[in-house]
Amino acid sequence: MRLILALTLLAALARADTLRVGIDLLPPSLGSPYRSAMPPTIWSTYAMFDSLTRFDRDGRIVPGLAVSWTKVDDLTWRFVLREGVTFHNGAPFTAEAVETAITYLASDDGAREGLKREAGILKSARAVDPLTVEIVTTEPAPQMERYATAIMPAEPDQWRRLGRDGYARAPIGTGPYRLDSMEENVWRFSAFDRAWRRAKIANLEILAVPDTSARIAGLLAGRLDIVLSINPDALDIVAAAGGQGYVSTDPSVFGFSFILGRPGPLNDVRVRRALNMAVDRERIIGALLAGATIPATQPAARHVLGQDPTIAPYPYDPAAAKRLLAEAGHPNGFTFTLEGAVGIDANDAAVFQQVQNDLAAVGVTMKIKTIPGTQYFNALLQTTFEGDAFPVDWPSWPTIDVTRSLLPHSCFRPVPWYCDPTVTPRLVAARTEWDEAKALDLRRELMRHYHDQAPALFLYETVNFAAVSAKLRNFRMINGSHIPYDELELAP
Repeated sequence: MRLILALTLLAALARADTLRVGIDLLPPSLGSPYRSAMPPTIWSTYAMFDSLTRFDRDGRIVPGLAVSWTKVDDLTWRFVLREGVTFHNGAPFTAEAVETAITYLASDDGAREGLKREAGILKSARAVDPLTVEIVTTEPAPQMERYATAIMPAEPDQWRRLGRDGYARAPIGTGPYRLDSMEENVWRFSAFDRAWRRAKIANLEILAVPDTSARIAGLLAGRLDIVLSINPDALDIVAAAGGQGYVSTDPSVFGFSFILGRPGPLNDVRVRRALNMAVDRERIIGALLAGATIPATQPAARHVLGQDPTIAPYPYDPAAAKRLLAEAGHPNGFTFTLEGAVGIDANDAAVFQQVQNDLAAVGVTMKIKTIPGTQYFNALLQTTFEGDAFPVDWPSWPTIDVTRSLLPHSCFRPVPWYCDPTVTPRLVAARTEWDEAKALDLRRELMRHYHDQAPALFLYETVNFAAVSAKLRNFRMINGSHIPYDELELAP
């Protein structure tokens, strides 16, 4: 019945000259550019907004709204902005927009925003002239150009007039598409004809289709052009129908993070290491993820700044896992609960079950408590999980730097699930060190610490499976999540 209803909705929404994107969940943060730089939010904000800098397909930082940037002193950076950029309401983009955005993010009110955690070094900004802005940081920021990829300025008059919540429902950006309507299951956009990166397709619709089968059926029926967050077994079906499968790895690691500090066996590092040795990652990747990724060795993926390639993954060794559990006082195992949503990561329900089976083989019972996606994201934001662990990506967005991967899993989090005070000064030192060689050594030292302490069951580098219709041209994803909407074309 859910599949039939979803297909009926898609049929009713079908329009010509329109790009239709099917995702599992529309952003809980609505259209705010400040609440998150991660999926599913980035799939819509990247259509509406531009950032100061951007990553290109080769992982290099390139100009965005800023065309150049220079260090003034250890705490100050000067950005020169792009000329001739216009907001969707016709207002010119100037340094005032950047100053307004950073002033807000640096304020007490801005502490509520996800971006505050992702780029928390912002202290203040000053418009030097209409196209020059100086940004002051709370600490030395050698990687400022990376932080700038997350700064997507709102139109300042609209922001002041509507406030945080009102603006989230009526966002005004400079991107290739402007928002026309925001309904429960579909957001509609139209191409902005004065955008500096202009869209080639007249309209865009982003639809919430929670059922994976319905997303695939919508693509095969010609009612969707892009479907995200699908399972790998759908790729052959799509190919047989003339569509194109797409596989990308994120600059992140997927695993089960443990909520530590509560009474229980998970507080013992020997137990956490045992769980890591009890799981056959290679079998999970081969059987459930089409062999499209590799086992995680640490809380950062390949190509992320500071990842240590010399660290090996925990070996699959059930016998050694049992010995460690016995040494920790649990010769007969124990029980814990994994709490999370399904349908968010590739084949996640099957992955949960396979991990459950592997742990059962060493005497550990992992109960699986499934909750709705919205409830999961709220629990993730506020650390209100009732279980003992939860599935989560360790993301490096937006900076593609290991220090970003660690922030949510450190004492910096307001309500942390893992807090080791000895890590805090090392984390600060790594991200503030100007000497590149020393900074790299500090980052890799952190990677070794997190590997050895095992605050999570690290599984694999996050992999995404998507599919596109045969008529779509130039589809790609940058860093596994950013869709350059302005490059896409629909064949007649």
